[in-house]
Parts: sequence; C-alpha cells; structure tokens
Amino acid sequence: MNKHPGLPAIPLNEPDRLAALLAFELLDTPAEEMFDNITSLAAQICGTPIALISLIDAERQWFKSRVGLDASETPREVAFCAHAIHGDEIFEIPNALLDPRFCDNPLVAGAPDIRFYAGMPLSDGHGHNLGTLCVIDRQPRQLSAEQRRTLQLLSRQVTQLFEMRLQARRQREQAAVHKAMFRSAGTAVLVTDQEGLIQQASPGVSTFLGYSPEALLGQHLGQLLPAEGRQLPADSLRPSLPQAGEQTQMHELQMLHQDGHGVPVLLTLSPINLESQIPQGYLCIAHDLSFREEALQRLQKLAAHLPGMVFQFVLRSDGSSYFPYASQGIAQIYGLTPESVSEDAGPVFSLIHPDDLSVVAASISESAATLQPWHLEYRVMHPQRGISWVEGVSSPQRLSNGEIIWHGFINDVSERKRIERMKSEFVSTVSHELRTPLTSIAGSLGLIKAGALGPVPEGMTEMLGIAEQNSRRLRQLIDDLLDMDKLIAGKMDFNLQAQELNVLLHESIASHQGFAHQHGIQLSLIDGPSVWVLVEPFRLQQVLSNLLSNAVKFSPAHGEVHLHSQVLGARVRILISDKGPGISPEFAGRIFEKFSQADSSDSRKKGGTGLGLAISKALIEQMGGQIGFDSTPGQGSTFWVELPLQSGVDA
Repeated sequence: MNKHPGLPAIPLNEPDRLAALLAFELLDTPAEEMFDNITSLAAQICGTPIALISLIDAERQWFKSRVGLDASETPREVAFCAHAIHGDEIFEIPNALLDPRFCDNPLVAGAPDIRFYAGMPLSDGHGHNLGTLCVIDRQPRQLSAEQRRTLQLLSRQVTQLFEMRLQARRQREQAAVHKAMFRSAGTAVLVTDQEGLIQQASPGVSTFLGYSPEALLGQHLGQLLPAEGRQLPADSLRPSLPQAGEQTQMHELQMLHQDGHGVPVLLTLSPINLESQIPQGYLCIAHDLSFREEALQRLQKLAAHLPGMVFQFVLRSDGSSYFPYASQGIAQIYGLTPESVSEDAGPVFSLIHPDDLSVVAASISESAATLQPWHLEYRVMHPQRGISWVEGVSSPQRLSNGEIIWHGFINDVSERKRIERMKSEFVSTVSHELRTPLTSIAGSLGLIKAGALGPVPEGMTEMLGIAEQNSRRLRQLIDDLLDMDKLIAGKMDFNLQAQELNVLLHESIASHQGFAHQHGIQLSLIDGPSVWVLVEPFRLQQVLSNLLSNAVKFSPAHGEVHLHSQVLGARVRILISDKGPGISPEFAGRIFEKFSQADSSDSRKKGGTGLGLAISKALIEQMGGQIGFDSTPGQGSTFWVELPLQSGVDA
C-alpha cells in the first residue's frame, strides 16, 4: 500500500534535531510575552487570523506561542509544519484544498479549516530545524514579497530569543549556585566597586571579623585594615588591586576585627571584568590564618620544652642557605638566635669545628642529591661553652622552586660522648690488665695438663681441661673487646696489600681443618677465579676465621661447609655456606650489632662473645668491602664478603 502523500517525511538528522530541540528546554513551558508579541506581529503584518510558533517533537507539533487558535498541540502526522522543517525557505500553501498532500487533512476538512499556510523554519544555526514561525488563514491567499521578508526576519528573532532564553536560564542557575556558595563560604567574601566600596559581603565576615554583612555595605575595604600594617591605601584601593589584564594578587596582612584586634588573613584580590578592559569592581576573599598562628605558637611552646634545637633548613638553588625556622634551642647548640640565621646560615657554619666542616658540607650535599635522611655527629665551637658534640637528624624535601628544605632537630650529645669515651678507656684498661695474667694462667694450665709437674691425677684432668678452655674463651673476649675499641677509636692500622685471593682462601681452609674435624664437619674449598684483592691479610683471615668457625659450630653432625668465590663486575664475593638451622627473621636485623646473639638455647650453647660479626663488619668496611648473608630458617645460611678487585694486577 502506497504511503499517503500528506504524511510528512522524517528528516535525515532526526536524532540530532530532537536532541537540539530538547537542549533549549522549551517544550511544555508556559506562555511567554516575548514570543506572544512576535506571533501577534506576524499575524498583523501578514493579515492572517492565526499565527504560531510551532516546535516539532518526536510525535507531536507543540505550540510555544499561538494567536487565533485554542489547541496547544496537534499530532505530527497532520502538521503542516512537519513538512516545512525539511527546507530552509518559507513553505507556502496558497490553497490546501487544491494540494493533494493536504486536501483530506483533518485540519483542512474540519476545524480550524486551514486553506492558506506559510511557515518559515526555525533553525538553531547548526543545521537543525526545530519548528516554524507560521501564519494561517481560512481563505486561500498568497504572501507579498514584503510579508515574506518580514516573516523571515521574525523567525530569526524567534531563534535569537530561544538562545537568549537558554542563556538567561543558565545564568540564573549559575547565579543561584554562586549565591549559595557566597552565603555558605566559611571565608569572608567581599565584592567592591571600582573605588573599593563594599557592595556585597558574605556571612563569613561574621565568623572571624565580627561584622554583620549589612554593616559593611558601603564601607571602604581599606577601613578593615589597621593603619600600621596597611598594605592597601585607605582612600583608594586601585593602586594596589590588580588592574585590567593583571593576574590575581595575594597579600598576607592583618584585618581589623570589629572589637579592634588584628586578625591574620590571606587576602586574594581579583578584578571583575565584563566585556570592557576596565575592572567593574573587585572580588576580595579573606582566608583566616589564625589557625596557622596558633599552630606556630603551639610548635614554639613544644620546641621550647624539647632538648636541643628544632629547625627547618633550606638550601637555595645558588648554593646559599638559611633557617626559615629555628627554635630557641639554637642558643643551646650554637649560641645564636633564630633571627641571626633566618636569612643566612653562615653564622652556624662558622661555628662548626674546622676538622668537621667539610664532612658536614659533604653530608648535606649527599642528602640533597639523594633526598635521603641526613644524620651526622660533629663538633661545634660554642661561644660560651667551648667545644661540644652534637647529633643532627633531618628529612629532606624538594620544593617546587627547586630548593631543598630539611625538617629536623639537633641535640647536644657531649655527655654521651664523654660516657662512651670513659667506657672505652675502661674497657681498654681492664682488657690490657687482664690479658697478661690470663696468658700466664692459660699457659700454666696447659703445662700442668701436659704433665710438666708430673703425672696428672685422672680425676683432675677433666677439670684442668675445662679451666684451660674457659681461660681461652676469656682471652678471646678480651681480644675482641680490644679490637672493637680500636675500631671505634679509629686506631687500628690497616696495611693494605695486593694479595691473590685463592692463596688466602686455601690458607683459611687449612687452618680450620682441625677445628672442623673436632666437630665432625667437612670443610671444602671450591676453586674460584684467580683474582687479586687489596686487603690487610691478617684482618681478612680474622674475618674468614670468624665466619668459618660459626659455620662449623652451627652445622649439624657430619655436615659440610663450603667456601668459594665469584666475580661480580669490579668486585669479588667470598661465600661460606652451611646447612645449619639458619637465622630467624627476628634476629636477622641485629646480627651485626655488638654483643648480639640469637636467643635460642641451642645458639647459646655454642658460646661466643657476640662481637665477632660486629668486628668482621667493621674490618671489611675498613678495607672498602661489604658483608652480608642469605638465610632460610631450617635450611642453612650463606655469609658473604664482597671486596673490590685490585686493578693493575694480572690474573
């Protein structure tokens, strides 16, 4: 069956056209005078009894404005306007009874008895015809050229009113949001005219300035600034406020509370520009900084009760430095005031002991480069108290401008240093005083046990063995204490020599075969690469002896201990592996600390001073190496030592 010629076609861009129509938010809205005026004018100029502003929805024709017609909408399939929206010019039907598309249309055959129709499409300017401005008569007729031009002009006016109406709606919505924000803002928001007279004030002015918004209307913004701290002139704000084209300005200043006291604020000033380049007024937002002042006061009170000095230290991009914050404890540490270093840290560096100054500078540079925490002990020449030891700890942070800021504290550790020195001297003295008699006792016990004084009674042999073993253990403790004392004091001499590593490893294995056999353990050396290292031979053997002894003591009966080496780039790693109980995670973190021993009863039975690994670590580091371990509880351990290869020596 053929489609009736009167049924209007669907535009090719129908989905986009409907979306554009909905975007104007016109459908089913009340009548508006500005549109009714246009339809009345169109009917009058064209001499027709009916004029409409028609919008074509998905299934209907809806009239935003109508003159001479009671109906508010009609079905789309009978709408003349549904035909008109397919073109860009006026769609005109002189006599509908003679047009096969409309002769049997119910709007022609019955009320409102349409005979003449002329409709101009209403385009949104983007190719979407939303409806028409049309005129209708019950008598056949034609529009004059002048009437056609007028209808076209009026249709453009309708679409412009659509745009203006939508913009006005958006502006009202935005204004409502701004009004809600303005009223709910916790800060003080002020709007002034060109001369700085306050036109609007948010309720936030009551919160921290004490004024009611109404009391400030008509007042000059400068009246809220105390005379002694005024950064903006009282008679006119224009010289200080941003001008046309300028960026928003920010000022930290004092504003006057209603009761007269100053309130610290951050005042943001922005020009209000319309289409002209001349500011129409200014938006002023005052953020209360009282909380910052209170926090600073709390910090100062806390810092005053802390030992030492709390500080912020800034290293500028040009290499200069200063302390933006230093607690009053700076007097205790350096004999200075916070003000004396607020712009230049030079006075602090001038009081650092000359022998330590380069170390301090290098540590700061390294912390700045790596952004790792800074921690150092050094000496200060205090103006009143003389030389004192201090310890500094801080964390660096890179600022957006490229500068580095450290947050930390410095404590006086002179008393701790004095106690450590006394302890070290005591240990050294006692150790030296005990070493000679212990050597004599151990030697005497050995002679007696060997029968130098005649046959030893059978019952006494075991007791003499225990006494001799304990005297050797005590001698080992004294030797370890003396070594640790020398390492701490920096008095241990290191005569570094180029040595072939395999030779040293063979010597170490050979010297421990007897000890391993005594424990039922097999020692094996896996030949590694032939390389040379720069070491103190005796001290390296001391480290290997400690590691091998531990591996033997903690290996199960009939177990094996392996010694081997491997090259890793410019370094060589020496590894000693056993199949013992391994190292518990709880003990792993402190295994290289002084007097550190595992807590298990089995470990305690093995004996030891708890100094061997701490001494080994210090010795290896003195030779430019590193020491560590890998262990799985229940599966054994591998301790390793890394040393730099000796360059210039052929393998």
